[in-house]
Amino acid sequence: MINRRQAGFTVVELLVSLTVMLLVVAGLAQMMVQNSRINRSQQMTAAAQADARNCLELIQQKLRSAGWDPMNGGIGTVGLDPDTTDEISEIEIFSDLDEDGFTNSADEQILIRHVGEEVVWRRSNDVAEPFIVLATNITNDADGDGTPEAMFVPFPNPNPTGIRVTITARSPQPDPVTGEFIRYTLTSDVILRKAL
Repeated sequence: MINRRQAGFTVVELLVSLTVMLLVVAGLAQMMVQNSRINRSQQMTAAAQADARNCLELIQQKLRSAGWDPMNGGIGTVGLDPDTTDEISEIEIFSDLDEDGFTNSADEQILIRHVGEEVVWRRSNDVAEPFIVLATNITNDADGDGTPEAMFVPFPNPNPTGIRVTITARSPQPDPVTGEFIRYTLTSDVILRKAL
């Protein structure tokens, strides 16, 4: 005689338990992928913020020394972008740091340019000296319309005494969560030592 109380699982019970286990594993895998995307998105946001902050901080530091003229040699403060219609935004900063009455030494005449997605600078008036990359992934396109906004704007009008610096950093790739580029914009008003 066969004992109906034998221990074990039926085929149906085994298939149901395997199906439930597969659903749980699939849900966990999907949750891990989503968490990975969120983590990558947060990293990209932090990187864009750091790029914008670092770039702005370096430019602010140089602008604060603009117009330093201890010998009263008539040194100007800044030279504004000569052509605001092109895609290059630039400013030239003058300061007599070594107090010799001229701006010929290193860091006394700095030309800062925003070209494409880079901010570059040349730290002397020697045009043969190459530009150094200050920051990358700086688009200055805060609204994402493909047109960069001006990086250096004198204020107030008509007699400007300061420069408004606007930096917009963009993530190198689209956000894995939204599919859009991450943009981060910082603006700072720097009051100059003397009017422009």
